Amino acid sequence: MTGRLPALLLLAAAAAPGPATAAEDEGKPPNDPEAPLAIRVNQAIDSGVAYLKTRQFPMGNWDTEVQGDVLYDPNSSGNPYVHPTGCTSLALYTLLKCGVPRDDPAIKKGFAWLKKTSGSSAKGGKSYSFRVPDGTYELAVLILAVEARANPYKREKEREQDLKFRLKKGEKLKTGVKLDAEDEAWMKELVAALVKRQVKSRGWRYGNWTGAAWHNGPRGDSDLSATNLAMLAFLAAERCGISQSDEFYKGMLRWTASMQEKDGPEHRRWEPSVAASETQVVNMDRARGFSYLVGSSREEENQPTGSMTACGLANIVICSSILEARDPEGKTFGVELQALAEKAWWDGVAWLDYWWTVDRNVNKNSYHYYYLYCLERACDLKRINLLAGHPWYNEGAQVLVDEQQPGGKWDKKDTHRPHDVLNTCFALLFLNRSTPAITGD
Repeated sequence: MTGRLPALLLLAAAAAPGPATAAEDEGKPPNDPEAPLAIRVNQAIDSGVAYLKTRQFPMGNWDTEVQGDVLYDPNSSGNPYVHPTGCTSLALYTLLKCGVPRDDPAIKKGFAWLKKTSGSSAKGGKSYSFRVPDGTYELAVLILAVEARANPYKREKEREQDLKFRLKKGEKLKTGVKLDAEDEAWMKELVAALVKRQVKSRGWRYGNWTGAAWHNGPRGDSDLSATNLAMLAFLAAERCGISQSDEFYKGMLRWTASMQEKDGPEHRRWEPSVAASETQVVNMDRARGFSYLVGSSREEENQPTGSMTACGLANIVICSSILEARDPEGKTFGVELQALAEKAWWDGVAWLDYWWTVDRNVNKNSYHYYYLYCLERACDLKRINLLAGHPWYNEGAQVLVDEQQPGGKWDKKDTHRPHDVLNTCFALLFLNRSTPAITGD
């Protein structure tokens, strides 16, 4: 689906020269198909980063994201669903997670563009001016980018290390990310704006700007995709010392569980083999996936998908892990809510195992690389290298290095525009295992 850009955006695009185009040498693959997977991954990341930089505009921004003709008012001939700053924030977050230093020209130009216009804040006698976007998605990914600038990903050190398999009772929530004064003020403004966008006792919606307010549309006021991005942003804020209450996380845990199927086929839980002399208890779960929008008029939004099930699992881990880290004895978390989180996790894992594939987004003919990134978030938040016995990273990485295109991009055209930038970001974030664990020693 394509859409018509508003006149002002068209004029702005026409006035500024476009980004450079990557030289796509058909004779030189972006990674060596004969090399071992670990080497191919590093090559794929390097060439993907190089491609992403070529898509930056001279002013510092990446393309405006366009959903297409998604009009919440069927009687209107209004504008398509547009995210002016989302792509820029996502690209900056991706580059930082890939090890690009914060003083790299691409990073500096991108943040300079993001800080222009829209809002000011006075903290400690100082005045700061920076952009505070309106939409859930744009707020969330900008929070992730601001935190990543202060907490860069050490690619070679951290991605290659062996991740721990299980959260341990008593581990502390990872905090202590030090923002500079201006970024701290910016982060607080962004988090406050994101809190205001929540639908009470529910989640978040991407929303559509009507000219005077954000409208969530007739199909539902909270979707799991937007809510998962919001929860990742709140987790990033927690690392910077900007916290939400226990009740907030309890509420989000309950709402996320409500987006899961009520029942599903019985499915045997995969567990590591034990010695033959030991008695092995067979655990059975119900394969229950998560949906984008429960109660939507669009049937495809009601059915569970691979990407939404991974989003649901990530939310379950974020909420339950923060509550456990704050209260190792479980007095505040509560037995009932702990049981809800445990069952939601194992039944969601059972659903992914039942339909297992990394070759496509299960139950959806689009957003393949987004699904892989959602899978990475859930698994790395949980610190697992095997999901129901599947070596999810190796399998997904193999798909990505095989499907990377000349010039270093991933462009399946199965997401909204600019699909080459978005898909390249999703692929790089997966390959880098970019989601840090919630707790640590």
